[in-house]
Amino acid sequence: MEARSENARHVILKYEDKVYHVNRVNVRCSEGKKAYTAVFSARRLEDDKVFDLDFEISRNLYDVLVEYTKLDDSDLLLVLHVEGDDFKWGLVSDSWLRQQAESKISRYVV
Repeated sequence: MEARSENARHVILKYEDKVYHVNRVNVRCSEGKKAYTAVFSARRLEDDKVFDLDFEISRNLYDVLVEYTKLDDSDLLLVLHVEGDDFKWGLVSDSWLRQQAESKISRYVV
């Protein structure tokens, strides 16, 4: 089984202290395996280089990715933070984040 999302433009991925803007996600599940293989096609923000980042993800994270794509909300960013084999995720409003970035009082970094 394979699932693809060409519409992953609102996904931000932090991995090994680098931040990536994800363009596409492909997920494969082998019969009999509980883990999924995900390939995040992404552009590293610091130098614009393009990478295919391969990870083994849980069924729970796969479900998060599927539900996020169903939301189809252009203001909603999915932020993924990879630490070893652990994925942490959160949802952030793009407009709220931009508003905070323009504020001289507080700064937020993904």
